[in-house]
Amino acid sequence: MVEFVGSVFGQIIMYSTVYALAALGIVIAGRTGIFNIAGEGIMLAAAAMGYVSAVRMVSWVAGVAIGGAIGAVFALFLVFMHEQLKVNQFIMGIAIIILGAASAELSYKLLFAVELVAHRAPVIPVLSVPWLSQIPVVGTLFAQNVVTYMMYVAVIAASWIYYRTQLGLDIRSVGESPKAADVVGIPVFRYRYLATVIGGVLIGVAGAFVPLTITGRYSYGITEGRGFIAIGIAIFASWRPQRVFFSALVFAAFEVLSPQLQLLFPGFPFEYFLMIPFIGVLVIMGVFHGRVEFPASIGAPYERE
Repeated sequence: MVEFVGSVFGQIIMYSTVYALAALGIVIAGRTGIFNIAGEGIMLAAAAMGYVSAVRMVSWVAGVAIGGAIGAVFALFLVFMHEQLKVNQFIMGIAIIILGAASAELSYKLLFAVELVAHRAPVIPVLSVPWLSQIPVVGTLFAQNVVTYMMYVAVIAASWIYYRTQLGLDIRSVGESPKAADVVGIPVFRYRYLATVIGGVLIGVAGAFVPLTITGRYSYGITEGRGFIAIGIAIFASWRPQRVFFSALVFAAFEVLSPQLQLLFPGFPFEYFLMIPFIGVLVIMGVFHGRVEFPASIGAPYERE
């Protein structure tokens, strides 16, 4: 029984890596006022190019790096169009979702054409921390793949920077009142660009992680709406990096437990179980809507007078 619970918890941690990285990318950009709703499109493009790069170069490192680079390019495009050309960032987000989904299919078919047997992506290695990984159930936190450890570091680093450093205070002030921040000499545009691009890298890595670890192969619509769920996680976490990981665990548990419920209720249409993560977003948003906090300037472009 303990082994079964440990196995399920290990899967939850693995799936939470996708949610946490994508949601953290949204939070980092959101803290400067850029609401990146294009996570699903970015993840799809990064998943396709990350998978193709990993297979062609026979390197999971290349897959993760290319995925992050794709995320950075899309994020840079988003923040440039919003800050320089004053295009509504929500309209741009929808456009990038469509562009990302289309570019994912196009790039995959151009590079692999139509093949009867899908290539297996190089596996991201699993590292076990001595002693800690031997602890029942909880030890699975310390017997994970390299990208999951990167996620741990990213969440801890973001939390520390935002709430323990002057840089974090400056970044948060940009998200609350860019005009006031600009008056005291804080580089508003620089922080918005930097935060959005860094966030895009994390979202891209999350996208590449799906075919490299969860599925092992690329398929149409491979992210299955996880980029949209990441938006809900960012909001549920009240744009606080330290809450992202625990919120991601909740939604990852919804996804991992769905197949288990299908086994318990075989006569029930399985499509309903696949809806559980999305229903979870709606329920949690409805229950906690009064406690959700948003950066005051989120979604609004800034222009010096």
